Amino acid sequence: MRFIGYVFSEAFRSLWRSKLSSFLSSLTTGFALFLLGISFLVSVNLGYIYTVAEQQMEIQAYIIKDATAEQISAAVERVQGIPGVSTVKYVSKEDALEELKLMFKDKASVLDSLKEENPLPASIRVKTTGVDEIDAVVAEIQTLDIIDDVIYQEEVSRRMMSIGRAIQYVSLGGMVAVGAVSIMVIGNSIRLTIDSRRHEIAVMKLVGATDGFVVGPFILEGVVIGIVGSILGTFFAVGIYNWLFERLYEFIPFMPMYVLDTQSKLQMFGIMAITGIVVGAAGSVLSVRRHLKV
Repeated sequence: MRFIGYVFSEAFRSLWRSKLSSFLSSLTTGFALFLLGISFLVSVNLGYIYTVAEQQMEIQAYIIKDATAEQISAAVERVQGIPGVSTVKYVSKEDALEELKLMFKDKASVLDSLKEENPLPASIRVKTTGVDEIDAVVAEIQTLDIIDDVIYQEEVSRRMMSIGRAIQYVSLGGMVAVGAVSIMVIGNSIRLTIDSRRHEIAVMKLVGATDGFVVGPFILEGVVIGIVGSILGTFFAVGIYNWLFERLYEFIPFMPMYVLDTQSKLQMFGIMAITGIVVGAAGSVLSVRRHLKV
């Protein structure tokens, strides 16, 4: 307990004595983690845009003209039971005509003549849980006797699958690359701070202090600098993102952008805090070890 008390008192006393140096180290750490936060937000937005596009993918299964209500009900129930299906909606001939009128609302009167003899087919509209399931779901729907034709964006779905995999790789690669740069910046910042106190370390070793006694306060300093840096990095990343979100929404309101919720902010802060703490502690240990041999 006395050792822990010494570590805390010495670490915070040292941070206070070298306020400017500690602040600059925290600021540098915050900037490095800010870049990591921006990389995280870009990754989240890429995933969100992909999810929005994926949700708009729809399968339309057109029903033959002489299908009975019982056959349609049975077909809808069977489609709902297909693995990978998320939502199923039956659209009658009348509903299809109303939708067509909404699409051409400026010239809806032209379609009034279709009320007496509606040529539009009834259909079953299906959405899947993911793009990967579309081909299998379509194949299953095509086996139904009352289905006349199935229309879906086959080429688009395949490209979406490729884009989804590419987004995962790019996001992961970007975060790893920016994370590596952040680690280098944080480690270098802490190393410079500790190097400036090498004479203090030498004196402590000469009076008989153990390695653990010397290293302990520096590890805690590195951890504190990492935590403060992660708070600063999160604050600036979230602030800039929210500012950009508002500006873009004013000019491009239809552009899909991820709205940061509390869970996302905490997740981002957690990633940045863990990075800052681990690198701060490791950087302190590695930097102090260079000066332990007296």
